[in-house]
Amino acid sequence: MSTAPPELTLDEVRDRIRVAGLPIPEERLALIHSLLRDALRPIRALDTRDAQTLEPAPTFDAAATINRHGHR
Repeated sequence: MSTAPPELTLDEVRDRIRVAGLPIPEERLALIHSLLRDALRPIRALDTRDAQTLEPAPTFDAAATINRHGHR
């Protein structure tokens, strides 16, 4: 049973703006808050514990000199 995701607060929006380094005026904060809240709602509601892993995660070896087909 999953609970409702916590709502995105104005302080979180301010923190995201600060971290992103975007010059967004304070008077636009309410608009940005509503857009970001609506965009993130499906993601925040997702409970990844319900998802089953279908196959192992792919790995990448940048140091490999030969790929799996024997080519360089």
